[in-house]
Amino acid sequence: MIEWLEALMQHTSPLVFVLCLVLFLAVGLLVGLALARRRVAGNAATSRKLGRRGRDKALKLLRRYGFELLDEEVTAPGLVQVDSRLEEFTVRADALVRRKRRTYVAEFKGGPVSSSIHNRATRRQLLEYACVFGTDGVLLVDSDGGRIHYVRFVSAAHKKGQPLVGSL
Repeated sequence: MIEWLEALMQHTSPLVFVLCLVLFLAVGLLVGLALARRRVAGNAATSRKLGRRGRDKALKLLRRYGFELLDEEVTAPGLVQVDSRLEEFTVRADALVRRKRRTYVAEFKGGPVSSSIHNRATRRQLLEYACVFGTDGVLLVDSDGGRIHYVRFVSAAHKKGQPLVGSL
């Protein structure tokens, strides 16, 4: 390959050689970007498909346990004070459900890692829901495990004077 490049440099002007090299690199870059986009699009499609399948399993599980679906992909405004300023943000949860005149915000997770309360990201997400949504509780729906977990953060329960042990 190096010999070929040396021979090319001897028979062409340096400017033509540089232009050919730049063109070669540009075409390689464009082909690489196209392949990367195609791969990302395929991964996103697979992820959406798995997400829909998990969502469908979670909704079926909730219905089996007597929950009525009120809305999906619900949002609620949040408010936080930073120093002396109030800052607004929006929170989005997977569903709002009702059972026995109580309303719950539900988060759907699949897999043993994300559906565990020991997962930091999941725990923080549920804590945010508990603070922002004005519901009777938060549900963690493990669609792969076929379980619905009622999540209550103890400090919040303590402040409301509610017992620490409760159930749906």
